[in-house]
Amino acid sequence: MMVSLRLKEELIAEIDRIASANGQTRSAWIANVLSRAALSPENDDLPIGVEEGRGHPDDQVRVTVRLHRSEIEAIDRIGTPLRLTRNEWIKRALRWQLWDKAGMLRLAPVTQTEIGKVRKQVLAIGRNINQAVHAMNAANQPESTLNLARIAEPFLETCADLKALLFATRRELSSYVGGEVGYWTGAFKDAGK
Repeated sequence: MMVSLRLKEELIAEIDRIASANGQTRSAWIANVLSRAALSPENDDLPIGVEEGRGHPDDQVRVTVRLHRSEIEAIDRIGTPLRLTRNEWIKRALRWQLWDKAGMLRLAPVTQTEIGKVRKQVLAIGRNINQAVHAMNAANQPESTLNLARIAEPFLETCADLKALLFATRRELSSYVGGEVGYWTGAFKDAGK
């Protein structure tokens, strides 16, 4: 939704000065101030009313934001590897700043794809382990001619290797997802202060 304001020249000059000092455009700075004010905790208990002619609070509303060409190019450069369109990247950036529960939001498509690949690999490993355990159980039967030690020894070695690999993969995946969450929430920026 586009909102127009009438402000005095002195106030506009002061807003421009502060916005520039913070590396923001006038529009971005005003939007940021309005967001902080509207989302402050003291407003949490206020009733939500639907004004006539304004629609339901959950309706989607178009918002127009003017950005410098370099900002658009940066969004495209960052969003493309994540498989996010310009609009998706902007909506995601806004939503991560508005909501404090990252679990309510979905990770970028490229992250979801990679997690899906890891999940399939872990399932395949699980099936292989299940087959090996069945073979050991069969070898452990009194009438079996299979050599249990010949089956169990490489299996136990493989399990130790798999355990180390799974822990390393889990750490890397956690770091990757944590990096994405940190990127969207600005956690890295806050940690540097």
